[in-house]
Parts: sequence; structure tokens; C-alpha cells
Amino acid sequence: MYVIKNTATNNYYRRLGNQVHQYVGIEDATVFRKWKQAKQKADILHAAISPIGEQVNFEVEQHKFYVLKNQNDKGYMNQVSWNAPKEEAKMFANEEAALKESEEIAVGMAKVGIDVEFEPDEI
Repeated sequence: MYVIKNTATNNYYRRLGNQVHQYVGIEDATVFRKWKQAKQKADILHAAISPIGEQVNFEVEQHKFYVLKNQNDKGYMNQVSWNAPKEEAKMFANEEAALKESEEIAVGMAKVGIDVEFEPDEI
């Protein structure tokens, strides 16, 4: 997985809309599955900022992300389901955040009588 880093601020690119974006922490960054796609977007960002005199560079970085795999089914956890395909799974920037979310979901679901367990899976 690849992200675009703004070297001036050490923040990461996040797409908000068609022509709207912001720079955020790694946990909220827009993730690209292919290096070439991320590099093209970084070049576009650089070209848009260069004419106004800003000395900003964008780097494409490879980063490990984690998803939560449902131990009872074959699916993954996303915002609305716990048996979603891996491509639609909610991603976490580090394993600790994934583990914390897994524990919170398991506790919450146990309170309503549902036994569900998730395990972090690196993508």
C-alpha cells in the first residue's frame, strides 16, 4: 500500500472530494494500491503547487496497513459489516490501533450476546 507524503509538513495526502484534499496523519491518509497511481497523483499535486512558488515536494511511501479479519467467518470488518470483502475492509495504520478496535468491537458485541472475534491481518 502506498501513501503520499508532503515533505514540507510531514503530513499525508487525503482526498476529500473531486478537487478537494487536505494533509493529515498517516491513519487518515488516502491509500493507493499501486505505486504508479500514487506517483501520478503526487506529480499532479506538485505541478499544482509549484507555480505559486511553494517549495513543497511530495514523496510516495510504502506503508503497512492492517485490516481486521473475522475469525468466525471468512470476511473482514468495515464500517457496516464484519464479513466484508478484504478490498472494502477498514484499514488501520498500525497493528496496535487494529487490536484496540478489535477488542472494543468484541466487548461491545458481547454485551448484546454476539460472539465475534477479529484478528489483525497485514495488507
